[in-house]
Amino acid sequence: MFANIGGGFAQLCKFGLPTLDEIVGGGLPRGTTWLIEDEIGADSTPFVMSFLANGLQSMDYIYLLSTEQTYDYYRNTFQMFGRNPDMELQTGRLRFIDGFSGSYQLGLSMGGAAQGGFSSDILTVDNTDGIEAIRDLTQPREINEAIRRALLHVQEGPSTGVRGACISLSTIIYSAADYRDVYTFIQNRRVMDKLKNSTTILSIHRDAHDEKIVRGIEHACNGVLRITRSEEKQRGSAILQIEVVAFNEKPESIGKVAKFSYVGKRLTPIEFSDY
Repeated sequence: MFANIGGGFAQLCKFGLPTLDEIVGGGLPRGTTWLIEDEIGADSTPFVMSFLANGLQSMDYIYLLSTEQTYDYYRNTFQMFGRNPDMELQTGRLRFIDGFSGSYQLGLSMGGAAQGGFSSDILTVDNTDGIEAIRDLTQPREINEAIRRALLHVQEGPSTGVRGACISLSTIIYSAADYRDVYTFIQNRRVMDKLKNSTTILSIHRDAHDEKIVRGIEHACNGVLRITRSEEKQRGSAILQIEVVAFNEKPESIGKVAKFSYVGKRLTPIEFSDY
């Protein structure tokens, strides 16, 4: 589906946050699968959205799989990064995969409850062609199939780039009947990223799961970033720090940290440091 990216094409996927891009060696390598961990009070979503918005700016194809919010929530976030997600849906650069309202608002539709599917008060985007629905979140195989369908329109070429994100893996873990199915889902993503030269970020609420589950998922990914909330304050604003916990291709990056103030859903870099 996707051709290998040629030598003249950027091999690193940036976040668009210079200090964060610096600690990961310029960006995440294409063909890799990443885990980004957060905890209560330290949300990873703004970092993931910055990664996707930078992808749109770089003319990559983007898919966003959400198990926690509706499209409207991310529409507002994309707009804060200067992107028009409705237009990106129409051009095919963006695909939204709904694992929230499609899975938990059963019996509703765009045209009314009688048709099944989505409710018009859940999704208010003008063009719904770019929105894929996951009807059964308890089946990780269905989730992978939804991703596949969302990217069918992407054409091969020497400068084709694909980025994706799943926000969040925690919901999939709790919904699945068997944890082994979740691991299979993650392995499928890693295989597809490797074969198709795409790059995926999976987010997880680290403090919501048994440590052994988190460790198993960490081992299944090419790299791990961890978001925590610092006890420091800068003019009364919260400070989030992101640490490189694992990076298979660049072990020299492990332990590096970037700090950001987080006000009004905006990330502002504070400093760059090593542990």
